[in-house]
Amino acid sequence: MKFKFTYERLLEYYHQQERIARRDFNESLGRLEVERQKQQRLYQQFDEAIAELYDLRESRDGAEVARLQEIEIFLKGQEIRIVRQREIIINHTQIVEQKQEILIAAAKESEIFIKLKEKRLKEFKITEKKTEAKNNDELVVTRFRRGEGL
Repeated sequence: MKFKFTYERLLEYYHQQERIARRDFNESLGRLEVERQKQQRLYQQFDEAIAELYDLRESRDGAEVARLQEIEIFLKGQEIRIVRQREIIINHTQIVEQKQEILIAAAKESEIFIKLKEKRLKEFKITEKKTEAKNNDELVVTRFRRGEGL
């Protein structure tokens, strides 16, 4: 007799849900990483502009006023972009956390059915062994009654 898990379709459903949740989580994690890289570029541009501003102010020949004003305006705009990027990262982080919670819940559901399947398989094997032992005992008793066992 072959083992058949009665909830196999349900187990497959939960496996599918877990795969979908894992894919969504990984995609949102990837988007978060892209946004963090954008933030790093913004900080790098900000630092480069500050260094350029410092160099222009310290130069002996005198700096062009227009270039200094241009860098000052860029720095103010960059500060605004950095603040907005922080908000975007906070939002993406919350999305990643939500996707992670969904993934954990899906994995738990899947794990419950895997454990149930293992338990049922174990019970099936025990029942199979008992049935086989019973059949062997009946065969031995039948042979003994016929006189084949002597």
